[in-house]
Amino acid sequence: MIYEKINKLYICRPKTLKFMRPVFLFLAFFLCWLKGTAQNNVRAWYANGQVFVVWKIGIPIQDSYAVYASPTAFTNTSNAVLIGRPLAFEYLGLGLKDNLQDTTATYTIPNGQDGLYQLALNEGLFVFTPHQSGSLYFAVTKWGSNSVVAGQNITSTAIPFTYNPAGDPVECHLQRTFPSPFASGYTCFAYMLWADGRQNHWEGRPDFPIMANAAKNGMPGLFLVSAPSTLDTTQAYPLSVWLHGGGGNARQSLAGSRKAINISPEEGILVAQDDKMYGQRGDSPPHPDQPTWHFGWAKNYNPFDSNPVAAANDTVINYTQRRYLWIDQWLIRHFNIDPNRINIHGHSMGSAGSIAMVKCHPQHYGSATIFNTGCAGPESTSSTTAIFGQLAQNLPTNLKNRNNMPVRFYDLWNLYTNCAAERDFPLIKHWHGKNDTNGVMHWGPIVVENYRICDSIGTGIQNHWSERTHNVDDAPDYNDHWIMGNSQTQQTASDNVAFAEERYRSDSSFPAFFNHRLDARNNDPGTGVNGTNNGDGDNWGTWGGYHRWQIVGETQHAWQAAAWLESNAIFDNDNAPTDNLLADLAIRRPQSFKPSTGQTVYWSVKEAGSGALLQSGTTTVLAGNLVAIPQISVYKENIRKVIITVTDGSTAVNESDVPSTQIAITPNPTSGLIYTQADWKTVRILDAGGREIRQWNVNAGSTTLDVSFLPSGLFMLDIQTVKGERKTGKLVRW
Repeated sequence: MIYEKINKLYICRPKTLKFMRPVFLFLAFFLCWLKGTAQNNVRAWYANGQVFVVWKIGIPIQDSYAVYASPTAFTNTSNAVLIGRPLAFEYLGLGLKDNLQDTTATYTIPNGQDGLYQLALNEGLFVFTPHQSGSLYFAVTKWGSNSVVAGQNITSTAIPFTYNPAGDPVECHLQRTFPSPFASGYTCFAYMLWADGRQNHWEGRPDFPIMANAAKNGMPGLFLVSAPSTLDTTQAYPLSVWLHGGGGNARQSLAGSRKAINISPEEGILVAQDDKMYGQRGDSPPHPDQPTWHFGWAKNYNPFDSNPVAAANDTVINYTQRRYLWIDQWLIRHFNIDPNRINIHGHSMGSAGSIAMVKCHPQHYGSATIFNTGCAGPESTSSTTAIFGQLAQNLPTNLKNRNNMPVRFYDLWNLYTNCAAERDFPLIKHWHGKNDTNGVMHWGPIVVENYRICDSIGTGIQNHWSERTHNVDDAPDYNDHWIMGNSQTQQTASDNVAFAEERYRSDSSFPAFFNHRLDARNNDPGTGVNGTNNGDGDNWGTWGGYHRWQIVGETQHAWQAAAWLESNAIFDNDNAPTDNLLADLAIRRPQSFKPSTGQTVYWSVKEAGSGALLQSGTTTVLAGNLVAIPQISVYKENIRKVIITVTDGSTAVNESDVPSTQIAITPNPTSGLIYTQADWKTVRILDAGGREIRQWNVNAGSTTLDVSFLPSGLFMLDIQTVKGERKTGKLVRW
């Protein structure tokens, strides 16, 4: 019996069992209620771009049904086409019951007559998406049975349907409206949609992309929306997306939950996605709620194979990403959402999914806020290899990077690999815990390596670390330095949904401060040894988390931003511990100011109040048209804000009397020797990841340094002068 199988699958999964218990109770009641009934009464109708096929469920409950279609009536399935094989979790709507915590919940669908139809508890559902106008007979059989009997398991007539993507598009369907169970003042909405599954993932309708392969045609998808009662619907408002962790569901991320990181929206709405790809029934892989890591699965994956394994020539298709992006566009059409104010958030597997989303579709998001990602992707287990392939295979996806090469599946999960045509990511804010021992998401050398690489290349990521473990749900248990066991109004604010709502947009540039690790006043995360108080780095800290800014203006010839360090936060650990910090600055996501590689640009730093000049210099635009300014000093807000200006030379900047923190290196590029300057005392050479390669003490009278031992590439020189000043420069070795 299916109840026994489900119970066996979940008995050892306490977190999931917490949410699935009502489903078990429902099934126990359901089996008694259905005793003696037989599967029959197949009906179907067209509405909102899809055909809804409904039938009465018989006993015993089938692990799956087969749905067939043909233009003419048929009595044997050999004379029809198999269009779907829904599993019990899907045709019974158990995911809906799970997320609503209601055993009586059933699907609500359009009735084809401008009204709604509520399925009975003993009715199943499959949804078919047509790609042309026509009419079909639909039959539903037990899997393995080829008998079709008129008046029992086939529609009485051919069901007509139209194909009108512009005038009658596919829609999401509201299932229930309810108050948030976690906080007053929020109304929640549960929605369903049903995927169009095909082997050719480019065959989607203009209004509805392919969101599954043929084996998962008609797969249901659920999402929950939370809206504050104070929402001003007359003005365009932001959308915050939340992705749950492995073993979780959308319900966990309704407004008012996860108080330790405060995911309640204030200016806009919150959408919590449910990542479920129901797989093969039984105890063998994959699990009945196999997560897709919020990305997708192998094109040729068939959950009904007895031993599914991704072939070496398979491709992982981003079916789940397509669903999330389409849902966002649907929400934009039906709500008053500002498409430039979409921010994504996630924890654990959801943080990995968020990383993959912003790397693959950077133009869609204003920012990403993530918690406890392991930067490595899923482990190779019998479940994951069936849908993702093995780690050694690193299967290609259907996406292309900036070099027009296929994005590989295991390249999705780190914090820095390019996965899109766009050069830049949105701002990424990341928190991790040094006491996190959770599987592939644990704190370790891979995480720290990602920290150091990101800090050296200036993608625009603010990395935080502390004493926390993996969980983000139980604030009273947290005594790490970003929470300290306080209430949500007395913790760090910069990880809150409302913080991103207020600040970040996809149509704005931003200053990506980087090379924080080169300023000794910043803390250091260590080498990745798990645990705290063990001498491996500092227990807590951040690279970039104290920096704040506001874009002042941007034109074709100039870019300007105000910048400061946080000093007025309610939570003291949000405030910068020093009066100022040095960091390089890269202009990311420029909208108008786009000088070319090799071009000279002019920069200055002035005090915002007085206009006093603090720093200035020139620099050369790097490869990929990246504008990067060296060693900008930014101060606590209660000391001074600074205005950073960069121009392409059409606007004169006569401020060369202010010493620059950038050092001129000659020759550059070099094949072996570089010339030293008279005031150099020590020279450190660092690789792109910020790791020291060599250090010299410059002897008096020395005029050159030999760097011929370096391989070809880009390196950084960190120089201390005889006066104790620190300067940096970039060196290219041929």
